[in-house]
Amino acid sequence: MEVTLYEWLIVSSAALIVFYLLSRKYHWSKQVLIALFLAINAIYLGWRAVYTLPTMNTISIIAGILLLLTEIAGFLQSIVFSVISWKPFKRKHIPLSEFESLPTVDIFIATYNESEDLLKRTIAACTLIRYPKNLVSIYVCDDGRRASVRELCEEFGIGYIDRKDNSHAKAGNLNHALTKTNGEIVVTMDADMVPQANFLERTLGQFTDPEMVFVQAPQVFYNDDPFQYNLFFEDQITNEQDFFMRQLEEGKDRFNATMYVGSNALFRRTALDEVGGFATGVITEDMATGMLLQSDDRKTAFINETLAVGLSPETYADLLKQRDRWCRGNIQVIRKFNPLKMKGLSFIQKLLYMDGIHYWFFGIYKMVFLLAPLLFLVFNIYSLDVAFTQLLWFWVPAFISSQLMFKSLANKKRTVLWSHVYEVAMAPYMAISVLSEIFLKKKFKFNVTRKGVQTNQRRFLWVTSIPYLLLAALTLVALVKVVLYYVYPERYSVNPDVLYINVFWVLYNAAAIILAVFLSFERPRHRNSERFSVDLQGVLHGSEAAVSFNIINISESGARIELDALSIEEYLSKEQTFTIDFAGVEGLTVKKEWINEKNGKLLMGISFVDPNLEQYAETIRVLFSEPVNAEIEKYYDKALLTTAMYRFLRRTKREDPSFHRQSIRKNVSLPGQLNIDGQTVEMTVLDYSEAGCSVQLNRSLRVDQLVKVSTNERELAGRTAQICWVRKKGRNRYVGLKFVA
Repeated sequence: MEVTLYEWLIVSSAALIVFYLLSRKYHWSKQVLIALFLAINAIYLGWRAVYTLPTMNTISIIAGILLLLTEIAGFLQSIVFSVISWKPFKRKHIPLSEFESLPTVDIFIATYNESEDLLKRTIAACTLIRYPKNLVSIYVCDDGRRASVRELCEEFGIGYIDRKDNSHAKAGNLNHALTKTNGEIVVTMDADMVPQANFLERTLGQFTDPEMVFVQAPQVFYNDDPFQYNLFFEDQITNEQDFFMRQLEEGKDRFNATMYVGSNALFRRTALDEVGGFATGVITEDMATGMLLQSDDRKTAFINETLAVGLSPETYADLLKQRDRWCRGNIQVIRKFNPLKMKGLSFIQKLLYMDGIHYWFFGIYKMVFLLAPLLFLVFNIYSLDVAFTQLLWFWVPAFISSQLMFKSLANKKRTVLWSHVYEVAMAPYMAISVLSEIFLKKKFKFNVTRKGVQTNQRRFLWVTSIPYLLLAALTLVALVKVVLYYVYPERYSVNPDVLYINVFWVLYNAAAIILAVFLSFERPRHRNSERFSVDLQGVLHGSEAAVSFNIINISESGARIELDALSIEEYLSKEQTFTIDFAGVEGLTVKKEWINEKNGKLLMGISFVDPNLEQYAETIRVLFSEPVNAEIEKYYDKALLTTAMYRFLRRTKREDPSFHRQSIRKNVSLPGQLNIDGQTVEMTVLDYSEAGCSVQLNRSLRVDQLVKVSTNERELAGRTAQICWVRKKGRNRYVGLKFVA
């Protein structure tokens, strides 16, 4: 028997590896890999059901059944993913020239309490969309009823729509706008979603098919989500939503089951009228609306291109609130618009919508996986009872097949390990959301996700982190008990085979729990708008000279530029305001925020001062409408969990207060003294400018303390300074000083 199982392990693992390698080149190999995954995991689950359930006591029997049911639920989700991924599908582009006559288009920008800076960005981009101006109308649908927003719309020359109340939240807002407009095609945009100039050129052609009722483009995010940002892993992993927005939506499109995601979508007005407008009575009105439109064989389409970009939640707490809303909304949908009972949906459409709803139960499933090994190691409650070698024969091929199959199909948009991290991080809260929505049925108020968050302080989300800290504490207790099992084996009665299994299991979970705790450390976000790395040329105009420059990075409020102008560094240090020309933006007034020298070039930080409407719109065109930023498209590249932990531990620290340099810094090594409250401390000046200096010494100082500088350098002697920041490295302290006299 053991020889047969050993051969099974070797043959199955070898076959998986071979077909995985072939799948990089041949799609048929991916299909074989999918088939092997399904077969191997079906065998594994069959073996689990027959040979591994514990029978020693009632609690263990219940725990064992729960774990098995959880594994079966995960396998059912994998079957649906396999169906979606079985055959690649790419929708063919249809140009606008295919229309006999172009339709009229209404663009709705739905807003409630989003900042006007975000809204202004979206409005400007909408006015830049390439389409005959007499055929497109733009409306801001303002449920906040703000006079300032009305004035902003008047400034841009677009429509403004408000209403007397906020009934049915966003869906009610859009339905009200439908009664005030008459465009043949309706486009919905969230307040933070910025469309590109070619948005209609790449999507609208699908409506040449008279049966086409809505077209969805993906939501793509130009800022780093909390997983990327808080873990200092921006360049290694994608936005957590990319896998669904790009991979799964495209797969669903093959079955006419594209999900409407609330923004970046176009609708045929007559079809909306037929289903009574945007669905109400549920939080996730977008999902319900899309499902209603797809009934009765109406056609929908997904265009897998970056055609609009927006902001994902910027704090971990806000991300959890957003997912809580989505989770509850999906459960509300099955109550009011049960896909299984909806007439006009095909079997596969019903299956995909039910799978989308079923997905939100992952919180409960993941909590079972997290608690099962802890219950055994801490409380001796079994969830499976099997010899370690037997589990090895069946579990290893199943594990390898899931890893390789997913890696082959995910196109670097997700990995199994990072899916594990995401699910562990959200599991406690999503489990509560599901259970409370099902059993308590508490009325949930629609809340808009905060965007454009700006913070200057690093903080730890103590309340948010409580579930992870509890899981971490239980993990630590479990590992201590493992040590005791081996040190005092005579005191404990433990199945050693099951012990090995659960030790591996708890360590696997521990990695994700640690990263969930790390996520609770919110990094400061100093900028009020995202900054993109670019390579653009321009000219800086001052009172005495004009200097060419390269833009290194840019946002709608400022930029960092590089100048090859060391010969006029004194002039640049003294001047405070300039005008610049770049990429179609002309005569824009800028203020110098800081200036420094690096590798024989000058670096300068500038902020834009009161740009007029034309200058602002041109800047938005550079940033979004004709994007020059290639970093939006990201992939999982060497995204090891250990690397993420190392990156966090190495880089996380309380960031220094902003210390703006208005003049060139000179690197030196000058001995001197600091006079602090009548005491003299020896120090070394490392660099200095007209505005301040940084020094090295071996005494602790506090921020905001006033000191007097004494050196042989005439420019520094006798200067009074304020301490702006303090860093410790070994025995030395590094201090930043800003001159105040």
